Amino acid sequence: MSHDIEETERLITAKDEHKDSKCCGFWCQLVLSLLGIIFLFTGIIMADLWPQIFNNIMKNKLELENNTLTYEYWKQIPAPLYMSVYLFNWTNPEATLQTGDLPILQQLGPYVFRENRTKVNVTFNNNETVTYMQLKSWKFDQSLSNGSLSDNVTTINIVVNILGEKLQALNKHWIYVLTNYYLKLSNINKPYVTRTAGELIFDGYEDPLLDIAIKLKAFFPIDIPLKKVGWLYGMNMSTSSDGLINMYTGKNDIENVGLVHSVNYNTKLNVFKKDCSYSNASAGDLWPEHTAMQPNMSIYIPGICSAITMLNNNYTYINGIKGIEFVAGSDVFNNTCYCPTSGCLLPGVRPLSLCGDNALPIFISFPHFYLADKSYRKSVIGMNPNRTLHEFKMILENDYSIPLEVYARIQFNIKVKPIKELKILKNMPEIYLPVFWFSESFKIPRNMSDQLLIVTNVLPMFVPYVWLVLALSGCIMLVFSTYLWVSRKNESFTILDPM
Repeated sequence: MSHDIEETERLITAKDEHKDSKCCGFWCQLVLSLLGIIFLFTGIIMADLWPQIFNNIMKNKLELENNTLTYEYWKQIPAPLYMSVYLFNWTNPEATLQTGDLPILQQLGPYVFRENRTKVNVTFNNNETVTYMQLKSWKFDQSLSNGSLSDNVTTINIVVNILGEKLQALNKHWIYVLTNYYLKLSNINKPYVTRTAGELIFDGYEDPLLDIAIKLKAFFPIDIPLKKVGWLYGMNMSTSSDGLINMYTGKNDIENVGLVHSVNYNTKLNVFKKDCSYSNASAGDLWPEHTAMQPNMSIYIPGICSAITMLNNNYTYINGIKGIEFVAGSDVFNNTCYCPTSGCLLPGVRPLSLCGDNALPIFISFPHFYLADKSYRKSVIGMNPNRTLHEFKMILENDYSIPLEVYARIQFNIKVKPIKELKILKNMPEIYLPVFWFSESFKIPRNMSDQLLIVTNVLPMFVPYVWLVLALSGCIMLVFSTYLWVSRKNESFTILDPM
């Protein structure tokens, strides 16, 4: 009897324990099912929507907004910039003037300067634009240079040329007589000078011809807009060389980010034809997202107050990142847009005198007259155009058009010509004489390219797999929970009745 009572108590206890485990199992299965459903649908939905979500995130990151990482990079580029200057040494000036020999030019350099750019006077406007000026500074790097700033260089005296241009415009015989008298009195009888590389590039030098111009000004209106002579004099540590730039921030329309709206309050260069203005040209630091996929793109160059249009050339890889290469073609300086009043020049050289109030006889081209009419380089000795060395090109990242590599190369030439009544220039040949060219270069550093590689390649490629794994996990959890529910339904427990 006692054995039966013990067995009954054992069965009742087992039944209670079974009820407790059954209750616990129910909630565990329910949680497992709910998690499976959440994981499955979240994974499927996110795998499908991830490209769009990621693209929207990138668009927000590329938009220029105050106190963001993009703004900090834009305000002061964290990567090193370099400017390499090449000077042309005129080795036979006397032979050219006395016997008519072609000028022989010897390329010196490069004289390499580390360049720093900082945006200053930054103002965000209500029309989704930002206005700023750019403080530029250069510091000579001897270790990267071929030569020193103390190298002597012989080149054309641009002050003589400017003076000749001014006198020709006045076209008065007595003015020539007076000018020749002052030149003889000051013992100035050569239209060329020999100065150091440092003086010719940034430092500048005082030319006695500037004093003569001041004396001549007392007799007739003549103005030479120079305080000191130097190809880049006054630009170092200056905020005015690029002017006041107004560009789009990309807010509300990311396809406008980085595009120039106006320069010095002008929305186009009125001296040029409509299609030669800088509309739809980038200021150079930020680019609309799909620029790399376009057949061409334009960059505004403050130094020549116009845009340069480059053509989509090929794809390449920079530090493992796919980039699209854009190159400037022969149409850049074809002069269909930039003809002076005196008439169009042969292709390849453009007058800089059309740039604002610039009255200097300076003409720009690609280095060594690359892509220019052959007559330019045949008029001097020493020009050796080479695509690899002298091409103007830029490489943009394939998906978001982030600059990966830049080589901006421009040559400056002085137009010289004989002026019979001005003795110092009477034997001068009529040519475009190269004086220097520069290359501003940038290449994305390895640490930045590694970060960009993760953002543009790794995340878009592997994150969808994370969502798919999540969906697969949810699917497995649902299958397992379904199995448990079926097993629970079919499960039967037999409890013996003691009666």
